[in-house]
Amino acid sequence: MNFLASCSILTFTLFPGFSQAQESDDIKSYQYISPIPGSAMNLPEASIIIREGDLINESSLFEKNLFEVIGSKTGKHMGDVILSSDKRTLIYYPSNNFAPGEEVFVSFSGKVRRVGNEELLPIDFNFFIRKNPANENCEGSLEDLPEIKKSFNLFNPSTTYGDIFNQADSLPADFPNVTVSISNDPAPGYIFLAPYNYPHYYNSYLLIIDNGGTPIFYQKSSSWNTDFTLQPKGYLSYWDQQAESFLVMDSAYSIIDSFGCANGYSTNFHEFLLLENDHSILMSYDFQTVRMDTVVQGGDSAAVVIGLVIQELDSEKNVVLQWRSWDHIEITDATEDVDLMAHTIDYIHGNAIEVDWDGNLLLSSRHLDEITKIDRKTGKIIWRWGGKKSRKNEFLFINDPITFSHQHDIRRTDEGTYTIFDNGNLHTPSFSRGLEYELDENAKTATLIWEFNNDPKTYARAMGSTLKLENDNVLIGWGLHYNNRSVSEIKQDGTVALELFLPDTIYNYRAFKFPWNPTLLITEPASVAFKSVLVGDSAEAIIKLLNNSSQDGEIIITGLVHKDSSFIIKQELPFSIPPKGSGELNIKFRPFAAGYYTDTLHIRSDTDSRRVAQILVIKGRADTVLENEIVYGFLLEQNYPNPFNLSTKIKFTIPSDVKRETSNVILKVYDVMGNETVTLVNGEKSAGSYEANFKATGFASGIYFYQLKVGELVETKKMVLLK
Repeated sequence: MNFLASCSILTFTLFPGFSQAQESDDIKSYQYISPIPGSAMNLPEASIIIREGDLINESSLFEKNLFEVIGSKTGKHMGDVILSSDKRTLIYYPSNNFAPGEEVFVSFSGKVRRVGNEELLPIDFNFFIRKNPANENCEGSLEDLPEIKKSFNLFNPSTTYGDIFNQADSLPADFPNVTVSISNDPAPGYIFLAPYNYPHYYNSYLLIIDNGGTPIFYQKSSSWNTDFTLQPKGYLSYWDQQAESFLVMDSAYSIIDSFGCANGYSTNFHEFLLLENDHSILMSYDFQTVRMDTVVQGGDSAAVVIGLVIQELDSEKNVVLQWRSWDHIEITDATEDVDLMAHTIDYIHGNAIEVDWDGNLLLSSRHLDEITKIDRKTGKIIWRWGGKKSRKNEFLFINDPITFSHQHDIRRTDEGTYTIFDNGNLHTPSFSRGLEYELDENAKTATLIWEFNNDPKTYARAMGSTLKLENDNVLIGWGLHYNNRSVSEIKQDGTVALELFLPDTIYNYRAFKFPWNPTLLITEPASVAFKSVLVGDSAEAIIKLLNNSSQDGEIIITGLVHKDSSFIIKQELPFSIPPKGSGELNIKFRPFAAGYYTDTLHIRSDTDSRRVAQILVIKGRADTVLENEIVYGFLLEQNYPNPFNLSTKIKFTIPSDVKRETSNVILKVYDVMGNETVTLVNGEKSAGSYEANFKATGFASGIYFYQLKVGELVETKKMVLLK
């Protein structure tokens, strides 16, 4: 993959370099100014951003001449003043781009009032635009990847997927076959992947699979797609190389938006966050030509150095934060394996961004061996947590003598810990592992509390991810692996709950696992539970299928796939459901032995390039003697609401027991240390559904667990108290 970049010559002796203007009292009174006063290498498309911190009186923006912007070559610039959706940030958009190599002078009048009616302080500052491109074909590496020469064996009949089904699946010939080698009580949910052929970047698929490896959604692309994930509010997103942006789909798989960097920066595929407040965070790789002979002896006099830019866009896609590595990170901070005398130098290589507990940003930089915490209001660095070859580490590692190296995918867990995928390039020998740390930001300690490295050890030179799931299992995406291992789900004791393989030369940047309930095709009801049915007898249920899309037209149902022959679905295929229309399925339960039955029906709509499936859970109970009002199943539901403030409701279902009319039921709440805090239920109850109310008066905010015991049946779930 080639990335073109405009490049300029800059002579400097130290990064970062701040002008004296930034030290003035007026400048210091502002939380954030972009471009940073005195900064160099800004793009000609730069907008001007200032944030004092207080809410702005929007009516005061009608004052004239709030900004005076003059370029040393282009003269006075006209422009528009925008108040961001946060009502605190002012953005000035010049009508025309600045000229290469010019100095820009900005004067802000201060005639903008806070909500309290006080005016902001006037300020003056300057910045510099990069010079004319020296080389229109500057290239930077997509990822620090090795050359891999293997046969492109995309279709391997020996691989298996979805072996829980009696029927053979019908998938495209070039579909990246999934092999599930271990399935040992994995966490519920679906795995999100975007596999593609490396190093040629073709045959990209967006893929959602169940724990058996069977796809419930796939979409083939003529472009290169990656980083397919679930965002807040139920949106899906992925990188699309052809669009050079991240595309966002709703839960009906319709593309509803696209996101990319602004101010002249190209969008990089490594990270996209869509936040609850509709802000978005992206990154860009910034190619600049630098006089490296003024930085290191023997350096290239016109080296292409790749910096990093992080942008936060508000709900209207205005840039409200622009962080540039040039202003904060020295080129010489790169790890020792980065050749500073090369012509092309990827000195930082950001690959992941996470929002921390306090709203600030965590940046993973592969070529710094570093996690950097960035103040989201000011853009300043709060701390630098570095691994094996970091030059600016501020933390003491506890219980981890080898630390991490060339890591990916910093994530914060619900418990407040941090997970990292340690690629381990600089370990001896090289190997990769999933890590979980506990940080003390005041004492500057990083304590390793969990790790997993496969035996035999797996080495992923690049890419990869570590994600802690709701049941405390950890999902590891092995990235650029060497043994076809793609995804592992690991329990806290190190036991492998799920192992998933992709074919040779098929790789996946990051792996995710989430609950997922698509809305394109809806079943009513959402599940089927047959109560007591006599062995040899049968019962029927009618399921309504709803087409929830007007955009994509009719849905053609091409497959009805399930496992258990005790459930019978008679329906001629294919059949169509019109837009906003409905269809019906008849499901018969005919058991041949007493007991509980559970199955999943995959209702599929397949085309040559896409699958959309809805999963219907079917349950039933068969008895030799008919009983009235039998309630199926042992069930502990997720508390609602969660997180909660003062109280929350917990619903549960007690199953029937043919030997007893009642069961002993215990429902208790525990803290994160395993200490019992309160008993909500303790006594005999008959079969049926119940609800308990947990009032958290006197409890501190944090993670709690609630556990239901019914005889020998036990289930535990997690809840979060926020006050």
